[in-house]
Amino acid sequence: MFSTFFAEIEARYRHERLLEETLGVGPSVHKAVQEARMMQLAQQTQASVVEDIRRVSAYVFVSCAQPKRIVQALGRLPGVIKADALLGASEAVLVVERHNFEALQSLLTEVQSTPGVRKISVKLAA
Repeated sequence: MFSTFFAEIEARYRHERLLEETLGVGPSVHKAVQEARMMQLAQQTQASVVEDIRRVSAYVFVSCAQPKRIVQALGRLPGVIKADALLGASEAVLVVERHNFEALQSLLTEVQSTPGVRKISVKLAA
């Protein structure tokens, strides 16, 4: 992403230099226009990077035979923020957070394949 950003800035710089040499546009006007364009491009790139960093959170309800044992095992997985056994039910609840949906799916597959887990129910956090 950043290599594309810098390549685009370099191309714009070359284009502005060519205009300056061909049309005789003064360096101060050229520099102001270039800086404004670079600022705009940097803001657009920063906004797209922030979107990529957004995390996905979910509550995972785990139906299992031994909730306390399952909670200990699942609590060690990367991305599991909190793991609790529920009283009066053969269930556990997890709070998970990953950096995108693909990573969340991978974590959920790992939870589902843990020995002792019967089924899971997932609710995405808003």
